[in-house]
Amino acid sequence: MNNRIVTCILIAGLLLVQLFSGCTGSTGTFTTQSQTLTSTPIATTTTTTTTTTPITTTPPITTPSITTTPTTTPPPDELLTVHFIDVGQGDSILLDLNETEILIDGGDNSADIVPYLQQYVDGDLEVIIATHPHADHIGGLLDVLNAFQVKQIWHNGDTSTSATYSNFMNLVQTENAQVYIGKRGDHITTGELSLTVLNPSSLSGSTNNNSLVLSLSYGEVDFLFTGDAEKEAETSMFLSSDMPLSDMEILKIGHHGSHTACSKAFLIAISPETAIYMAKEGNSYGHPHEETIVSLSDIGASIYGTDVCGTIIVTTDGDTYEVQTEKECQVEITAPVTATPTPTPTPTPTNGNVQITFIFYDGVVPSVESDEYVEITNLDTEPINLQGWRLVDIDDGSPTFTFPSYILNPGQSIRVYTNEIHPEYGGFSFGRGSAIWNNTNPDTAALFDAEGIEVSRMSY
Repeated sequence: MNNRIVTCILIAGLLLVQLFSGCTGSTGTFTTQSQTLTSTPIATTTTTTTTTTPITTTPPITTPSITTTPTTTPPPDELLTVHFIDVGQGDSILLDLNETEILIDGGDNSADIVPYLQQYVDGDLEVIIATHPHADHIGGLLDVLNAFQVKQIWHNGDTSTSATYSNFMNLVQTENAQVYIGKRGDHITTGELSLTVLNPSSLSGSTNNNSLVLSLSYGEVDFLFTGDAEKEAETSMFLSSDMPLSDMEILKIGHHGSHTACSKAFLIAISPETAIYMAKEGNSYGHPHEETIVSLSDIGASIYGTDVCGTIIVTTDGDTYEVQTEKECQVEITAPVTATPTPTPTPTPTNGNVQITFIFYDGVVPSVESDEYVEITNLDTEPINLQGWRLVDIDDGSPTFTFPSYILNPGQSIRVYTNEIHPEYGGFSFGRGSAIWNNTNPDTAALFDAEGIEVSRMSY
């Protein structure tokens, strides 16, 4: 028997073992979608279907493949499995490579992920990563810290006044683990796995945008885990010169598929083949938002969500990967409604790629202005004249700031302050002594060009 046939048998055997153990305690049969990163043609088939009872599914959106330059990949008997655990409206992701396990977030207090983890964690849990202090990401980690001995704990250094955060930090301090605060450029390494921290470079005023964003390369297969990072964090990573974004095969969509994440520039930069959002079926937030799903579909990504697919498992040997879903599923896309043409001519677009990239609000004393501002950035390659453009608080209906003639150069950011005047950021101000932002839920800033066309918005 030649070496290639022996290798294929070993791969098939390992996949069957992982599948049968992964279904314990779960409902439904996992179905498999395969993705192949082609480098050099080989005589044997590298993709194996591992369902116990074959069923027919409709592939979510598309099943693309790409060609890459051959590089050294891990040995074929070392399979990495990444579990996007269905915890309802929250995030929890387990990375499992042989006897090394990393857990990113744990869902909320009701997630009860310990029984699931016990099927895969061998002895100690090497690393826990809390992307940010929201309860739907750290609540379930309380049970995990009580159930497992943890060697490393990483968080972003952000704080919260919630009881969940207080209880989490108390357990962190008593765990006897190595505790780290992650920032851009750090590496989280254990065993054969190493994640790179892409965000944050420093803490800002937004809890979601302070999320730890992590990349993982395993051979030719690249993952991006984004926590609840939104467009501001995406822009920061997009413009970073020291940690530039690159193509990612698998994207964990930011903020549960909200329209506040997944800007078009960001998606073009990373060009994901497969995109996975984590949300509860019928959640009150409307996640995932339709515009996010449409944007992902427009770039040809295969889309999966825990609300319709249940737990999602990606298995890779570093050359190919498979997507297994707990339930047969397909993420639906509602075709956008085409407006009936009118005799009025469409204005020639003049706005380029100008985005609201950050809103700073104090939030400590409601309705009190405290250095509030909206940051606007020109992400285009050409200068833009902002004369006649408007920045509007659309949820409250007012106020509106109208720009005078001002040339915003490529890569330049300006700020429109609520009350203060800062010439170094353009000198723009609403001139209001009371707070504008974060007074309603949601609160939304929208930017319109001189023709009245909306070019950017940000909500929180």
